[in-house]
Amino acid sequence: MGKANISTSRFTAIFAGGTMFSRVLGLARNIVLAKFIPSASLEMFLLAFKLPNMLRDMLGEGATNAAFVPVLSEAREKQDESAYRSLVAACFGAMLLIFLTITVLAILIMPLVPSLIELLRPLTGAEAKDEAYLHTTVQLMQWTFPYLIFIGLAAFAMAPLFVAGHYSTPSMAPALLNVALIACCVGLYRYFDEPAWALILGVWLGGIAQLAVLYLAMHRHTGVLLPSFQLRHPGVKRAFLLLGPIIAGQAAGEVNKLVDSFFAYSVEAVSTLFFANQIVQLPLSIFGIAVSVAILPDLSKAAARGDLAYVAQGMRSGWVQSAFLILPAMLGLIVLAEPIVRLVYERGEFSPQNTRDTATAMAYYAAGLWAFAWVKISVQGFFALQNTKPPVIVASCCMILNIVLNVILIGPLGFRGLALATTLSFSLNFVILFLLLCRIYGPLYRDAAFLISLLRIVLLTATMAGTVYATRLFLEQYLDSSAFLPNAALVFIGIGIGGISYIGLSYLSRSPELHAFLSALRRRR
Repeated sequence: MGKANISTSRFTAIFAGGTMFSRVLGLARNIVLAKFIPSASLEMFLLAFKLPNMLRDMLGEGATNAAFVPVLSEAREKQDESAYRSLVAACFGAMLLIFLTITVLAILIMPLVPSLIELLRPLTGAEAKDEAYLHTTVQLMQWTFPYLIFIGLAAFAMAPLFVAGHYSTPSMAPALLNVALIACCVGLYRYFDEPAWALILGVWLGGIAQLAVLYLAMHRHTGVLLPSFQLRHPGVKRAFLLLGPIIAGQAAGEVNKLVDSFFAYSVEAVSTLFFANQIVQLPLSIFGIAVSVAILPDLSKAAARGDLAYVAQGMRSGWVQSAFLILPAMLGLIVLAEPIVRLVYERGEFSPQNTRDTATAMAYYAAGLWAFAWVKISVQGFFALQNTKPPVIVASCCMILNIVLNVILIGPLGFRGLALATTLSFSLNFVILFLLLCRIYGPLYRDAAFLISLLRIVLLTATMAGTVYATRLFLEQYLDSSAFLPNAALVFIGIGIGGISYIGLSYLSRSPELHAFLSALRRRR
């Protein structure tokens, strides 16, 4: 797929490498949480952590990828270094004020959360929560919220780093939060009557560490040391004109997640959905999000030049490259769902029933991996043109659909319905975005190389999944998968055979996606 494919593969490899390290540490963090923290404490902490994390995604990473990268990219192309530094400092100051204001307001309104949860009881049929339990949950929420300031500014600092072509520090920085949480969980949970407080301390330490690392990297690559508060700066105004619709669009998705969390909290399934989603997020973050992050600066510069053909080719390249990496992970997670969950989590406080529930939820989430990844890539086609309204409208409609599906499916399917609703709403989100992109860039599907690549990837992935499933059935005849070592053998043999068969078949079919990715890895090394 030419030049766009080479650039995408190179930056994807850089970002994926660091993200893989962070996500593996995140998996280790989740193993520690599942082992040491009782279920009730974990439910409270995960709901408390969800709220600032939600705003981080909406205002921090969403703003970084969609509002600031296009504006900063254009300024870097057309202005001198002094003007560019002035813009970065002004944007930095504006975001600091926003995060401070939101944090104060959020702390003040957190006591209203129990009333919102109570409103869901008629829909879920759950029993009323204990007053002391709800009170502790509110306190945890209030003390968790200052994390938004640290992680929000850290996320903003990624924007000038992406524009500078520096991907390694942004991809590695999230590992610091995982290190802090693991250390505080293992070392301090015994010293608190409520173990969740040890995790709150870990969140603070991890957020401060991420901000410090990314702030120093931003200073090194831009020369900006302190924020300025030039709120009337023309670049700030342009960025915030983009940011308004982006926040509305991101808010739709994040409200979705929040409503899901409240439903899950009501039926005591927050940890089940969290642990399932965290495994699914591993390949999504390493491959799907990495591709979307890697292509945006390049697409933004091409759009600034008016080269829409290059933008269209870059998006096709992104879809194909993510499909090559995401589809085998998707089917692998579905086929090996229960053995993987048992291997990763089943010890200490995490029971066999927790394993079965989490594996089921994981399979429902994994079925939507392709849609999660392709939505992330598709919105970049709008953001590159600084046209943020269509993704906002589509995301808002799909948010409403997701809430409706939650209400419909939670009765017959319980927590499974929440996972299925997410997968269905994201799938429709991609379909609508793709059709809208075709109206802007022309029929994106009318490209023989694009269609052939997708068909080849689907066939290779299906063959790989059949091989892995047959391997699992064979091994389960001879291995007691309820025991740790036999189950570990089943998982690693299944993954190994799946990986070998997929790479081997890709090599035999002369897959250009395999060649591009391996070439990018060699260049990175």
